[in-house]
Amino acid sequence: MKHQNYLKFFIDIVVIAFLILFPHYAYLPYYSYMVICFLVVVVYLKRHNTKLSNLGLKRNGFSIHAVVVGIVSAMIWMVFIKLIYFPFINHFFKDYIESYTEYDFIKNNIWTLLLIIIAAWIGGGFYEEIVFRGFIQKVIERWIKKQNHAFWIAGGITSVLFGLYHQQQGVFGVISATLGGLYWTFLFKRYKRNLWYPMVSHAVYDTIALTMLYLNLL
Repeated sequence: MKHQNYLKFFIDIVVIAFLILFPHYAYLPYYSYMVICFLVVVVYLKRHNTKLSNLGLKRNGFSIHAVVVGIVSAMIWMVFIKLIYFPFINHFFKDYIESYTEYDFIKNNIWTLLLIIIAAWIGGGFYEEIVFRGFIQKVIERWIKKQNHAFWIAGGITSVLFGLYHQQQGVFGVISATLGGLYWTFLFKRYKRNLWYPMVSHAVYDTIALTMLYLNLL
């Protein structure tokens, strides 16, 4: 029995590592890595006799309320990033901040902006929330289910992994992504593990951020 548990744990680690590392090192075009990673999650769930709905992606979970909360919470998070986080790091770590150029290609090109926003909804809102708040969070929580506050311990670990997943944005991007992960974990918990809430919030936040980058406001 112990050998089976160790094997399951090892497989879990390999799958989580694959989901975090593969998108950065596969060099696949046009976000196609998401298809492969999503299939890995689906196959894993099928082998464990579970479904996407068990991760919080329920058909009846999508509602007007989820959309409204998602929009408002995304705006609140952008206010925090723009008016608190950025001024803080600019004040205390100005000499260590590297210029962020990952999305410079969308500037002055409205059609590219629209395409990237669509990709952000699929990749940031849908894909990343299923993988992190849904899948990885649930797997880690299962490991420590006997611990007090297992949800928040798993949520904290998942948020750190979510931050490291954004390592291409530099150390301050990793920190902001980690904080964002905690924020969307809070929404996930607050709304009874309904993944639609953080999913909409994440997608709307990315939309606002990309639009502000396009307008040179971020």
